[in-house]
Amino acid sequence: MPTQATRSEVLSRLKNIKGHIAGIERMVEEEQSCSNILIQLSAIRASIEKVGIFILENNALECLSGNAEPKLEDKQKMEKAVKQIISFLK
Repeated sequence: MPTQATRSEVLSRLKNIKGHIAGIERMVEEEQSCSNILIQLSAIRASIEKVGIFILENNALECLSGNAEPKLEDKQKMEKAVKQIISFLK
């Protein structure tokens, strides 16, 4: 991950997911209903997918721009293309 801000965001999201998993573990230990547990698992799955998309988006933009700072117009075109790809993947 190229930037500290990206690393920090990913780590924050992963820690949030980790806490959510601990909550589900408690739910299982407390023998809560399967439907409630499945709802929480679904939320975690969505969170993991969002982290993956965030990493994909940031990595794609970094790879496309290379080491040089692209012109504003080129950067906007790259961002649009990446957003279209991510939209298609959802």
